[in-house]
Amino acid sequence: MRKSGRPSNAPKKLKDGFYMSISITNTSRSVRIMRETFEQMKLVETQYKDRNFKYLGQVKDNFWINGENKGKATT
Repeated sequence: MRKSGRPSNAPKKLKDGFYMSISITNTSRSVRIMRETFEQMKLVETQYKDRNFKYLGQVKDNFWINGENKGKATT
């Protein structure tokens, strides 16, 4: 059963952790994956070594710590 009322207009916030984008070759769609530790992120990189793997950066308190969007808000 759906909630009644107006849907929230607040932007979604990202959890703290390391984010990466994985896409299959010859497609434009990608999947964003989050891991809590850098070691877990490295394991995902080896697991998806045959796909296009792109490290997006680390998020802490809704700000990008490193990566392409360093210093920007996550919204």
